[in-house]
Amino acid sequence: MSVLTKKKGAIRSVGKSWVIDLPDDFAQENALQAGTQVLITFKGSDAVTAEVLPPLSDKLAASAHKILKKRMGAYEELRRIGD
Repeated sequence: MSVLTKKKGAIRSVGKSWVIDLPDDFAQENALQAGTQVLITFKGSDAVTAEVLPPLSDKLAASAHKILKKRMGAYEELRRIGD
């Protein structure tokens, strides 16, 4: 049985959802890749949905970083206005 290890930023709130970083030992025990996350979204007052989010490939992570860098001004403005 896995023990949840303390890890900075292990649970983040995003809108009506939580993003949970799975500990590597838990992921391994459940045949998931290290770096896997789970997205839990609240649907009304009595239901939730969950999605398993595998880590990004190196190629996809590099592309996302490139786009974020290029669009950082727009990203900062959206964050400033709360969108």
